[in-house]
Amino acid sequence: MGSVAGMLAQMRGLLGTGEYPPGSNHNKVTEWYGLNDAWCDMTVSYAAAHSDNLSAVGGGRKFAYTVAHANWFQSVGRWHYGIGGITAGDIVFFDWSGTRSIGAIDHVGVVEAVHSDGTITTIEGNTSDQCMRRLRNAATIVGYGRPSYGDADPLPASDGILRKGSTGPAVKTLQQSLNTVMGAGLDVDGDFGPATDKAVRAFQTKYGLESDGEYGPASAAMMASALKGGSRPQPPAPRPPSSGKLAVDGRFGPATCAAMQRVLNQHGAKLSVDGAFGPQTKKALQGYLRVTADGVVGPNTIRALQKKVGSGVDGDWGPDTTRHLQQALNAGTF
Repeated sequence: MGSVAGMLAQMRGLLGTGEYPPGSNHNKVTEWYGLNDAWCDMTVSYAAAHSDNLSAVGGGRKFAYTVAHANWFQSVGRWHYGIGGITAGDIVFFDWSGTRSIGAIDHVGVVEAVHSDGTITTIEGNTSDQCMRRLRNAATIVGYGRPSYGDADPLPASDGILRKGSTGPAVKTLQQSLNTVMGAGLDVDGDFGPATDKAVRAFQTKYGLESDGEYGPASAAMMASALKGGSRPQPPAPRPPSSGKLAVDGRFGPATCAAMQRVLNQHGAKLSVDGAFGPQTKKALQGYLRVTADGVVGPNTIRALQKKVGSGVDGDWGPDTTRHLQQALNAGTF
């Protein structure tokens, strides 16, 4: 049986791992897994397998599908909604749409550190096509799984959902919010009894949620919006990498991708500048380069890019192509 330290050491060893060529989903992680596809969860499995933690992290299974992985944690009683009690080594799952539903999970990482301001530092594979550290907050987190490491901490007493019988400060906050949004007239006593249950169900019905009396991630997301006068959950806005001169280092990371997205938008692409080299960005790049816009960055796209930026034209996107792209973006000639 492995340890938290061993898992984190393997994740740190993967930092900087990218795709070759960019956008291909091909690297040593996907080679190990045997599948060129989205590799965020493959990264977790890779690190677990190389630190004697595969049984702790996935019951001995390799996972690539984040929803299945979260469901597995839930099935073995090692799942927690939200970030209450989260700690280093936990496997944290994200839903970028903000619904905070297990079925909508589309990304995963490993917690490296927990901070007093409510944020966490994670190490994530396949984030802007690399393995990178990220600073995250609760806005897009569905929940986390606690692997059964040899030195794992016990899980929190509850699963992160407030329901009849729950007590404590979180229930007081809920009661205050229900009084504000619904005029519920609840005693703010921290005791989730019949009156609070009735008010939660009324809130859920009003805002089109399943009226089950369980105040979980979806209800919390809706409450955050309702307290601001909204009628639906607000998806979190991406934080684009800052603009400015790029380091000409041959690494196609978020800053280079965001700079390219900004140029593509000047030519009518209408992209979200998030530094992620996703399907829409790939198609916009292909349209700009006047090649078939199929979202697959293959040799034809790469050769067109290489001609545009003045690098060697061989259809192979390596560091030299990226350096020429970075130089062109800095010079305003892309």
